[in-house]
Amino acid sequence: MYKLSHDIENDLEHTIPPEGGWDSALLFEVMTERSLDLLEAGSQSRVMDQACGMGQDLLSVAARQVSASVALSPRGITPGTAFAGFALGLEPSNRMIRYAQLMARRQGNTVRGRVLLLRSLAEAMPIRENCLDAVLCKGAMDHFIDPHMALAEIARILKPGGRAVVALANYDSLSCRLGRRLDILQRRFRPAYAPTDHPYFEPPPDHMTRFGFRDIATLPAPPLHIRRVEGISLLWGFPPWTRLVALAPPLLRRVLLNTAFVLGRLLPRWADVIIVQAVKDGGSFAT
Repeated sequence: MYKLSHDIENDLEHTIPPEGGWDSALLFEVMTERSLDLLEAGSQSRVMDQACGMGQDLLSVAARQVSASVALSPRGITPGTAFAGFALGLEPSNRMIRYAQLMARRQGNTVRGRVLLLRSLAEAMPIRENCLDAVLCKGAMDHFIDPHMALAEIARILKPGGRAVVALANYDSLSCRLGRRLDILQRRFRPAYAPTDHPYFEPPPDHMTRFGFRDIATLPAPPLHIRRVEGISLLWGFPPWTRLVALAPPLLRRVLLNTAFVLGRLLPRWADVIIVQAVKDGGSFAT
């Protein structure tokens, strides 16, 4: 793990998944679903999305809470129903908060009643200790000034037994390693080679930290203890793989993508995205 340039803009650049092929669409879909599943958030859970951006995941958490409430209540949910659970979005950018507010307004009163938005840095959150059941930080911690301080803040605000879920791109993945080697070969043997886009195998310029597998898997520290480490996908972004998937007939494409995701789960060190689920123990946390 090493530091890169500061991310101080906090705008839409590099926050929306780039348009890509079949592997891109499936990667972001599975990463989101697994991250939300590992939150294990019920209808009464108090959940925070740290660096929520435009609020897509935040609203998904709220929608899951509503669905769980409907399943538990034979009368369903009526206007004015009081909820013990909520979905709190933490975001440093006013611009992104406005986008999140707009998206929340489009979701309807039931979901909007569960959604709260708070402007703050992840390293110093104005939230009291031991008050949340789960915290999600998906694809954002490499934008933070100090990821370890942000994790310490997560540990502080989680209840004992609370869950933290962190999902990050793995820049030591098999795809990134192969991409770097391919880039070296092309620069050496193709004099006219001049890529116009930022290479997928290196962090974008607005990321502050470059994470590899070991960095991600060792981020949580006591009182957070790792329960699960999962890998998502294999070979994402590697040009020959992307072309192969794009050109394959539908049945073969499905086989290829399923194989890549199975291997990514079996070999998380080489996977494109790493998801870590950590649980806070019952001990006290020193602020």
